[in-house]
Amino acid sequence: MRLNFDEAFQILTGHQPFAWQRRLYDDFRAGNLPQLIDLPTGMGKTAVMAVWLLARECPLKGLPTRLVYVVDRRTVVDQATELAEKLAINAPAAGIPLPPLVSTLRGRLADNLEWTRDPSRTAIIIGTVDMVGSRLLFSGYRSRYKWRPLHAGLLGQDSLLILDEAHLSDPFRKLLCDIGSDGQFQGAKGRPMQVVCMSATSGGVGVRKFQLTTDDLRGGVDSNPVLERYKAIKRLQIHGPTKDFLGAAAKKAVELAAGGSRVVVFVRSPDDAVKIAEKVRVSGDKKNKPFGNAVEVLTGTMRGIERDELLDKPVMKRFLNPPNAQSDGPVILVSTSAGEVGFDLNADHMVCDLAPMDSMIQRLGRVNRRGKGEAQVHVFQREAKAKKTKDNDAEKKKEIGPTYESASAEALKVLGTLPMLDGGHNASPEALAHLEIPDAALNPKPRTVELTDILLDNWSMTTIVEPMPGRPPVADWLRGVADDKPETTIAWRAELDVAGFAGLDISDVEDWFDAHRVLPQETLTVPAYEASNWILERWRQLDDEAQSKIARRPCVIDRGGLRIVTVETLTTNLGNKSLWDIIGADIILPASFGGIERGRGLLDAEAPKIGPNSDRDTPARVADVADEILSQSGRRYRMVTSDESEFTLCGDAPPDPGDLSKFALDLPSDGDTVRHLVSLVPKRDRTEFGSQAQGLTEHVVAVCRNAEEIAKRLSLTGPVAEALQLAAEWHDAGKGREAWQNAVGGKVGEPLAKSGGRMQRIAGGYRHEFGSLREFTDTHNTSLEPEIFDLAAHLIAAHHGRGRPHFPKGGFDPDARAASPSVAADAMRRFARLQKKYGWWYLAWLESLLRCADAMASAEKSGENGK
Repeated sequence: MRLNFDEAFQILTGHQPFAWQRRLYDDFRAGNLPQLIDLPTGMGKTAVMAVWLLARECPLKGLPTRLVYVVDRRTVVDQATELAEKLAINAPAAGIPLPPLVSTLRGRLADNLEWTRDPSRTAIIIGTVDMVGSRLLFSGYRSRYKWRPLHAGLLGQDSLLILDEAHLSDPFRKLLCDIGSDGQFQGAKGRPMQVVCMSATSGGVGVRKFQLTTDDLRGGVDSNPVLERYKAIKRLQIHGPTKDFLGAAAKKAVELAAGGSRVVVFVRSPDDAVKIAEKVRVSGDKKNKPFGNAVEVLTGTMRGIERDELLDKPVMKRFLNPPNAQSDGPVILVSTSAGEVGFDLNADHMVCDLAPMDSMIQRLGRVNRRGKGEAQVHVFQREAKAKKTKDNDAEKKKEIGPTYESASAEALKVLGTLPMLDGGHNASPEALAHLEIPDAALNPKPRTVELTDILLDNWSMTTIVEPMPGRPPVADWLRGVADDKPETTIAWRAELDVAGFAGLDISDVEDWFDAHRVLPQETLTVPAYEASNWILERWRQLDDEAQSKIARRPCVIDRGGLRIVTVETLTTNLGNKSLWDIIGADIILPASFGGIERGRGLLDAEAPKIGPNSDRDTPARVADVADEILSQSGRRYRMVTSDESEFTLCGDAPPDPGDLSKFALDLPSDGDTVRHLVSLVPKRDRTEFGSQAQGLTEHVVAVCRNAEEIAKRLSLTGPVAEALQLAAEWHDAGKGREAWQNAVGGKVGEPLAKSGGRMQRIAGGYRHEFGSLREFTDTHNTSLEPEIFDLAAHLIAAHHGRGRPHFPKGGFDPDARAASPSVAADAMRRFARLQKKYGWWYLAWLESLLRCADAMASAEKSGENGK
C-alpha cells in the first residue's frame, strides 16, 4: 500500500478515520485480533471492512483472505453490501491493485458466487446468520449438495468472520467460537476461521475486548465527531401504562413530526406497525391529511421486493440521508425490530413501546445518531391484560424462565436510573455506557445445543440428500431452541404449475433450482405457525374447481435437502397439526396457490392468485418480481415437444428461437413425444459449467497451471501441494471414455473437455470423475506415498461435489465395470479417513482448490492457455 492509512481510508470510504479505527488497524497489522469490538451505536463499526482490507495490504501480511460479515437483519445486509462494493470500486485508487470480490448471501441481491471463484483472491462475503451459518455447517439453505462442501470450506478456512450485533445471535456466536481458531473443532488444522464479534451491548467478560479509550474522546464536540455522537442529546420520557397504546403512539408521532421532523416508531408486532401507520395516515381534518403520503412501514416479514421498493421511497430516503430538510415536510417510519439493528437510520425523534434493554439501546441508536440536534424519545408502557391467576403461577414462571415481558419490566427499572436532563432522562450513548444492566433486563436468550463430531460427520456427507438418522436440520445450532416459534420462508414459482414437474427426479429439481434460484426478492419469512394458518385458510378460500386443479401440483420443501409433496398432502399434514414440514424450512409453492398482498408483502388468504390457473395456458409474471430481475434470473421459459410443434410460454415476452439451447429440463411423458421445459434466458453464470468448447489436453494444461498458481499465492508446499498438482493432472482422465465423448460431440483422437453447449445424457449416468479416480488408482496406487495418493485421489473424486462419501449416480467406469465396486468402496473409506486427518473444513477447503482451478480453466476461451 503506497498511501498511509489515513489517506487510503479517506479514498476508500469518503471520510477520515476515527481514532479507534486507526488503533484497530494497528492491531490487525500486528495480528492482534480482538474477540469483541464493543462500541456504541453510530460509531461506524461497519468500516471494520475497510480497516481489514487496508491491513491485508501491509508488508506484514497474515490476515485471512476472506472477510465474512454477518448481521442478523436482511435490510442491513444490503447496506453493508453497498459499503463493500464502494470499497472494491475505490480500492485501486487507495493503493490496492486487485480489488476484493464482493458477494452477498441475503438481502435484495442474489449471491453472485464471486467469492467461490478463486480461493486465493481477497473477497468480502456478507450475509445473515441463516445463509452463512447453514453453509458453514455443510447444509446451505437454497444451495445444492454439489456446492455445500465448497461453501463450507471457503467460509470455515482462511476467513475472518465478523458477527455484527452479536448479542442478537448468541447461539450462533457460541457455534462460531466452537468452530473458530480458538475452538475445539478445528484446532490448528489448516487455516481455521478467526472470529470477531461486534456489539453496542456490552458483554463477554474476560474476552479480548476492543473499546473506546480516553484518547478517542479528547477535544470538544465541534472538533471530534466521535465525542459528538457519544454525547448526543436524547431526552427520554416514560409514559405510564396506557390502554390505547396504538392511538397514543400515533398521536405522539404526529405531534413530534409536525414541524417537518423525521420520527421513527418502534413496536414489537408487524400488525401493530400496520395499525399505527393507518392511524397516522388518516390523522388531520377532512381537508388536510398531512401524513397521507408521509408514513411508511418496515417489518421483517416483508418480501425482498417490498423492502427494495421501500428503500427507494421518498419517506425512507429522508431517514437514510441525514441531515434532515424540515422544509420537505414531516415523515414517519413505523418499524418492528427489522429497523433496530445495524441499520444506518437516523431519526430526529422516536416513539416506542417498552422493550428489553438490549432492544432499547438499539432503538436509541436510530435517533440523533450524529449528535447534531436534540432528540425527544417517548416510551409508552402498555396496560397489562388481566389474567386469571392460580396458586402455582409463581412456580410455573420459574420453570419457564424470563420472558420478553419480564425483561421489559426489568428494563423499565434500568431506564429509571438514567441521569435526569431537562425534559426527561439522559439517554445519550455516554449515559447508556455507564448503566449496570442485569441479565434479567435483556431479551431472553434461546437455549443453545451442543455441536458434536457425530453431527459434523453426518452433515458433511453432502451427497446423501435423503433424510438420515442423526442428521437434524441445522436451525437449532444457528438460532438455538427458543420459546417463540421457528420461522418458515415462502416463495411462489410458476414452473411448479407445469404438468410433469411433480414427476421429476429430485436431482433434476435440484438442477433446475440451482440454475434458476429462488431470489431474495421472492421470499417472505414468517413464524411457522403463521405460515401454517395461512396455508390452511388460503386452501379453504379456493373454490372446489381451483382446489381440484392444484391439489396434485407440487410444493418443494427445503429442510437441509429438497423434498416434493403435493399441495393436498401439505394441507392435510398441516390440518393434522403437523408442522414438521415447514419448521425452519424454505417452501416453494405453485404460483397458482396465490395469497400474497402485493405492495406490502403480507400474507392474505383472500388475496388474488398470482400465477397460472391451468397446466399450460396462462402466461404469468412470477411472484411479482421486477422486470429486470425476471430477465436476469431465467424466469422466462416455455414447454416444447421433441418436434417443437407446440409450446406454452410462461413469461411476458415472445421466445427467441435461438434460446432453446440455453437450458432444458426433460419432463416425464407417457407417450412417444418427449417434452422439455426450456428456459428462455441463460442459467446463472457459473464458470464451472463452461461456456466455451475446450479440448481435453488444453483444459488439463490450464487446470494444472491454475492449481500451481493458486498454491503459490497461498504459500502451499509439501504433500498438499504435490497432491493438488497430481489431482489437476488426472481429474478429467475419465472424459476420454467413448460414451462421454459421444455425449459432448467429441471426436476420436480429438477429445473434448467442454462442449460449449448442452451435454446429452449418458446411459447409466456415468460420471467422468469416477472414471478419472479409477484410472488414477490403477496408475498410482503403489507408486506414491500414501498421504499424497489418498489426498490426490479424493480431490479427483470430489471435484464436482460428489464423493462425500459416494456417487449418487454414475459410480462405475464403463472401461472397468468389474473393478468399479471396489473403487467406489475405497472412495468412501478414504473420505472418512481424510476427514479425520484434516478435519471437516480443511478437507473441504483443499477440495475447493482443485474445484476453483477447474472452474477458472473452464471459463477461459480456447487458445488462452498460454496467457
